[in-house]
Amino acid sequence: MIDFYFSYRSPYSYLILPRMLKLKNEYKLDINFKIVYPIAIRMPEWFDNKNIFFFIPFIRDFKKKAKKLDMPLNMPIKPDPIRQNTLTGKIADHQPYIFEVCHMGQLMCNRGKGIEFAYELSTLIWSVKNWNSDDRLKNLLADFGEDLNEVRESIQSNEKNLIEEIEMNQLDQKEAGHHGVPLNVYKGKYYFGQDEPFEELINELINDGVIKSF
Repeated sequence: MIDFYFSYRSPYSYLILPRMLKLKNEYKLDINFKIVYPIAIRMPEWFDNKNIFFFIPFIRDFKKKAKKLDMPLNMPIKPDPIRQNTLTGKIADHQPYIFEVCHMGQLMCNRGKGIEFAYELSTLIWSVKNWNSDDRLKNLLADFGEDLNEVRESIQSNEKNLIEEIEMNQLDQKEAGHHGVPLNVYKGKYYFGQDEPFEELINELINDGVIKSF
């Protein structure tokens, strides 16, 4: 089994999803999908004095990777799941989007649709303006046999449990040895990132005879 830690605001988490789904669906690996809140929520101080210019090299990098992987990615994302001052890096106190996204994702995890739902919702977030409109969310959930109003009611009535589940994932992530995403943990060893570390994970799986190739 692989523990896979994922954030809905991380472009690299989004970019690794098709390969994680390939491991699950084609190679029948047990992927334990674990949502964590973005680092902006867990460690907002990390962004102190980091403005948009600090992130330009990262933006160029994940745009390049998205193109290589033939995955849609349009910047800037609108709305950004995290409200943040791009000039100062300060994370806003009021966050109108990210908690619904994470709690909706955790609810789908509990209904056995977590990683598949994450791929479809992340594709919207990273490629479509106004990804959070009710019409788009309604259509997306309908594809999974879910109703937006019922999902929102379930989130509201079970919010405490959903928060506790995500926070438990974060504790497990810390115990694994790293706070970043995407993070895979296999046989007690973590693999942080979607490039060389993922290739290292694949090599371990091949060496262990779990998969023959990838």
